[in-house]
Amino acid sequence: MSIGNLKTEGNKGNNFPWQYKVLVGLQGIIDELQNGSDVTIVGPLGSQSETTSVSVAIASDQYSLQIVPVIIISSGDVATIITDKILSISFASNGTADALVTFDGTNYVSLPTGTTVNMDAGGINNSYVANCFGYDTDTNAGASLIITYNTI
Repeated sequence: MSIGNLKTEGNKGNNFPWQYKVLVGLQGIIDELQNGSDVTIVGPLGSQSETTSVSVAIASDQYSLQIVPVIIISSGDVATIITDKILSISFASNGTADALVTFDGTNYVSLPTGTTVNMDAGGINNSYVANCFGYDTDTNAGASLIITYNTI
């Protein structure tokens, strides 16, 4: 159990404080399981202070979301707001004119032909605010978009 056991930093080669905290944490887990207590994990991304936390690994069969991939090919569509809960999204402008997109549900910006924008909410169960993404391929004749996104 030696991590960063350097003579130049920290306790100068002494990992006892860190090792002791890990062992106390492991003993606490063993005690809870032996007492038959119900152990509840309140979300895989929760955090505690350093003195009370214990590192754990989340097994793939313990926490999962059913992700639904969506593709929209838009050409000549009036301004449309995407109402799904968005985890990640991509806009690819592939028409002969600039498409219009919004990232706040109100203000549209021009997305030049040949440009792709990718956005990701960054983590398990993180999502963007509802109704913030939208597109308009009607205002500029020849505008076209390929939109892909993941939702729950």
